[in-house]
Amino acid sequence: MKPDAAPYRPYHPAGTVYGCLLNHAPALAALGEAVHQPPYKAPPRAPVLYVKPRNTWAADGQPVAVPADAPALQVGAALGLVIGRTACRVNVHDALAHVAGAVIVNDLSVPHDSFYRPNVRLKARDGLCPLGRTLVPLAELPAAVDALAVRVFVDGVLVHHTTTGDRLRGAAQLLADVSEFMTLQPGDVLMLGVAHGAPMASAGQTVAIEIDGLGRLSTPLVAEGAAPSPVMRVATMPTQRSARVAFDGAVHSAMPHATGLQLADGRVLREDQVVWLPPFEVGTIIALGLNYADHVKELAKELTVSTQDEPLVFLKGPGSLIGHRGHTRRPAGVAFMHYECELAVVIGRTARGVLAADAMDFVAGYTVCNDYAVRDYLENWYRPNLRVKNRDGGTALGPWFVPAAEVPDPQALGLRTLVNGQVTQQGSTAHMINGVAVLIEYLSSFMTLQAGDVILTGTPDGVVNVEAGDAVACEIDGIGRLVNTLAPDSAFGR
Repeated sequence: MKPDAAPYRPYHPAGTVYGCLLNHAPALAALGEAVHQPPYKAPPRAPVLYVKPRNTWAADGQPVAVPADAPALQVGAALGLVIGRTACRVNVHDALAHVAGAVIVNDLSVPHDSFYRPNVRLKARDGLCPLGRTLVPLAELPAAVDALAVRVFVDGVLVHHTTTGDRLRGAAQLLADVSEFMTLQPGDVLMLGVAHGAPMASAGQTVAIEIDGLGRLSTPLVAEGAAPSPVMRVATMPTQRSARVAFDGAVHSAMPHATGLQLADGRVLREDQVVWLPPFEVGTIIALGLNYADHVKELAKELTVSTQDEPLVFLKGPGSLIGHRGHTRRPAGVAFMHYECELAVVIGRTARGVLAADAMDFVAGYTVCNDYAVRDYLENWYRPNLRVKNRDGGTALGPWFVPAAEVPDPQALGLRTLVNGQVTQQGSTAHMINGVAVLIEYLSSFMTLQAGDVILTGTPDGVVNVEAGDAVACEIDGIGRLVNTLAPDSAFGR
């Protein structure tokens, strides 16, 4: 079958797009002894994953900007597995039955050498994830999904030729390994990874990717400022202190009440009568690591960064979220799993190129976050890796969305964590290395923030191990008290 003869099924991205690094055997081999040296110290054990957020998505033929400070972009020709039905802890033998089909992805990035810290500025700029317009079921491909020819052209000249083979993890194994710790939902895309020797392309050139049976994806590269803005997420943010809950078979908005909460229809309920959801419709989840100087000091023995480095930012998928009073799984056999009490900042309107002096005008409000980490699984590859930080239900959010007008100064809030009623962590948002306004300026300098996007601003020192059965409460003055319980593997039935 010719590349342009793929059966046409219009494809429109939905869900979350996940990239996978170093899944091509020659790419890992090319690092040589560096994989055993600091900062890596050992080859990766789990898939090296990252998120390509909504602002990066681009359509076939849509121009993409090359940043002014980058002479070229690295072209990442990848096959994307489009999930067709929920994939949670799937067996490798039936993993591909959860796939609706395949699509071409161009995982563009600003060239970089280090795989230690995830520099979102290099991989999550606007437009850096063009996706093909054709979705093809795996059964209709001309060969097995792990044996398809991949070709990259720049201005019509073939510059790179490889296959979807030579993977450390083939399609089925990768899906099985990823779904062991995070659930993939219908519409999610999981890339098989980019082959070694990915070519470069500059502004003024056109990149085309062909994969047997999937057709062609074309991307003109233009100078910064000449590309269209990303499609904005349409979201209406609350204007008063409110929550979202599930009750009686429906999702409701709710307000605080002296005896619990009051639904929009007037019914008054106790907290334990509802299922609490994240208190607003969440867009991109942007998380900060090491944003409190005392927490950097607390972890000093294992770090190679300082408080003067660029903000450590990583992205999370929506499957990590749960609400107030939810249960978070504590994997059996791990020695150190800890909470992280964080102020969550909710963006209220489109923000691009915002100065710190104006940044607070783009904040809709705040909520409390408890962002768990399983440090046993921490590896020095795109650290903190998603196996540590993107686990199902590992990020509790709520209970209330609090409008910005009710918080005069987000940099003057006390926060604390209590485990089984005992205070184990205390701090103040005044001690952030990068405050809210600075973070918005930094992030919006390279990616378009949209209504509903949330910035998790990091945690102070005082994190301790928590066990199954522990009740953890995160409190932030003026924002609320978020309660969460650790549960064992057995509570989840698989």
